[in-house]
Amino acid sequence: MKKIYDVSDAEMEVMEKLWEHGDGIKQSELLALFEADGKEWKRQTLNTFLARLEGKGLVKRENRIVKVVYGREEYNGMQMKTVIDHVYGGKLSNFVASFVKENSITDTDAKELIDFLENN
Repeated sequence: MKKIYDVSDAEMEVMEKLWEHGDGIKQSELLALFEADGKEWKRQTLNTFLARLEGKGLVKRENRIVKVVYGREEYNGMQMKTVIDHVYGGKLSNFVASFVKENSITDTDAKELIDFLENN
């Protein structure tokens, strides 16, 4: 059974930076990027977030280089599949019905969805 990755806002910020730098980045360079964005994180703060993400199986660290285990689209897809499996009984149709019931969907959105489903 797949699980939902419970990721804090700060951990997601780290993931976003890592996704932006695809092939991996030195921890010191990653910290510098956050400093440039106005984050006043200490090295230990970043290390804590990385340790949590590593424990969740989302990043790996080797020789002070940090890399994501899953790309952004793969991660988002896994999260969505887990939600659909657990909340909507594994049925995409149940998810779409619930979404449409709670949110307005434009004719353009509906046509794009139908086109996508027909072509994929």
